[in-house]
Amino acid sequence: MKLRLLVVEDDVALGQSLLEALGQHSFAPVLARSRLEAEALIWQKPYDLFLLDVRLPEGEEAGFELARDLRAAGFLQPILFLTAREALPDRVRGLSLGEDYLAKPFALPELVARLRALARRGEIRPQVLTHGRLSLVQERREVRYEGELVRLRAKEYQVLELFLLSPGRVFTREEILERVWGPGFECSSNLVEVYVKNLRRRIRENLIETVRGLGYRLGEPL
Repeated sequence: MKLRLLVVEDDVALGQSLLEALGQHSFAPVLARSRLEAEALIWQKPYDLFLLDVRLPEGEEAGFELARDLRAAGFLQPILFLTAREALPDRVRGLSLGEDYLAKPFALPELVARLRALARRGEIRPQVLTHGRLSLVQERREVRYEGELVRLRAKEYQVLELFLLSPGRVFTREEILERVWGPGFECSSNLVEVYVKNLRRRIRENLIETVRGLGYRLGEPL
C-alpha cells in the first residue's frame, strides 16, 4: 500500500510536479496550497507523512506554526520541511519541530530517499501513545489501561492505534476499513461497529465516541 503523503506547497507548478513525481514512487500524495487548506485535509483523512513548505500564504512562519500545532494536537507522523529558507537558525528550528529539513533547490532522488527513511523510522522507532489512563507501546504492540495489560486481537489493536495517532479526528466507517483491512475489503455492514464495541468493552472506558451520521473519534480522556 502506498504511503499517504500531504504536500503543503503554495507554488502551484512545484506542487503539481511533486504530486506527479512522488506518485510514481511509493507515495499517494495530496496537495494543499495553504496552511488553512492543509489543516482541513489533515482532519478529513489520515496521513503517514507531512511534507511542509515554511513560507505559505498565511505568513513567513506558517509552515513552522502548522508543525507546532500538529505536535500540540498529538499528531506523531514524521514531518519533512522542504523550503528555500536554508539559514542555520531556520534549519535548527525545523529540526526541532520536525524530523528532517531539505533546502530548495533539491534533487528528487534525495527527497524520495529522505521520505522513505522517515517512513521506516516512523515504523520502527519506539513510541508510546498515551490518552488519559490508556497507553499503547508501538514497538511491542502492547496496550495498557491503568497500568494493566489489555489483550487485544490484531485488528482491534490496529483500530485503536488508528484513533490514538489522530486524536480528536472523526473517522468514517469506510476510512477505518481501508486503513485497517485494506482498500477494496468487502465485509458485513457492521464489522467496524463490532470492533468498536469490543474495544469499549476491553478498555472498560467509553473512549471511542460515536459521531452521529459521520463515524467515530477518540473522546476526551477521563
